[in-house]
Amino acid sequence: MANRKFSLILLSHDLSKKVEFTFTRAKAKALLAGLVASFLLFNGVTGFLASRIAADSGKAQLEAENSALREQLAKFDTKIKSVEQKLSTLAETDNMLRLMADLPLLPADVRKVGVGGTAELLPPGPMVPEAQELTGILDRLDRELELQKTSFREIHSKLESNAALLEHLPTLRPCDTGYFSSGFGVRVDPFTRKATHHDGLDISAPRGTPVMSAAAGTVVYAGRYYNYGQFIVVDHGGGYQTAYGHLHKISVRKGQKVTKGTVIGQVGSTGRSTAPHLHYEVRVNGVAVNPMDYVFDDKDSFPNMAEEHSEQGDASGG
Repeated sequence: MANRKFSLILLSHDLSKKVEFTFTRAKAKALLAGLVASFLLFNGVTGFLASRIAADSGKAQLEAENSALREQLAKFDTKIKSVEQKLSTLAETDNMLRLMADLPLLPADVRKVGVGGTAELLPPGPMVPEAQELTGILDRLDRELELQKTSFREIHSKLESNAALLEHLPTLRPCDTGYFSSGFGVRVDPFTRKATHHDGLDISAPRGTPVMSAAAGTVVYAGRYYNYGQFIVVDHGGGYQTAYGHLHKISVRKGQKVTKGTVIGQVGSTGRSTAPHLHYEVRVNGVAVNPMDYVFDDKDSFPNMAEEHSEQGDASGG
């Protein structure tokens, strides 16, 4: 039994040739074991090489993706720097506009728009350091933009309020021609020749010269009034009123709304007057104040004869 032999016969396709191999039992077992070992070794080497090739391919693909991501991050960094520069310019513009609107400047620590608490600013899951830093920068820029938008809305509201206030302040010269013939304050009365207080400003101009409302408001009086002759009073709100006396003609009626610059009458010499002129008053809470404190026009462009007449006596009247 121990000497039992095995034969392996190989025949050609047409059975014309035959090759025979004879093996003992021991040799057959050894050959079979060798074939199995070779097969296993071949499979192991093949699997290792395949996994190595796949790993190298995956690594190359990952490196290519990382290179593309780094390039995109570099572009994002350039854009972020550009946005930061524009925000810096906006902050300078904001400061200028806040000064123009008479608003306090935003403190530097407020412009840092810091955050507090433990709010989750990043999405859950792992994140590379570059992406984490980028997310933090974008979040800060978003907060800065919101702060700037809020500031611009505040400036816009304040400027609108200032514009409305300016529209109702008596800053417009009521006549665009003529000269100041008598100023506000103590002067020699042209009729009594005594020193008296003059509650307004006299503007000498030809009869019929248009008289304009110095600010927007409502006409509260339009008609004759004692020494003022043809007389108009306009209420501008906020305690401000303007009065226009000695008019030749009244072009508005009581209760009428007027805007700044609306022609309300004409220069005349009605009432207690010696020559055509406009007697113009500004009243604050019922108290007469110097109109020149409110006129924004260059005073040098409007000839002032008040000083000469204050010494010689005003020839125009009240």
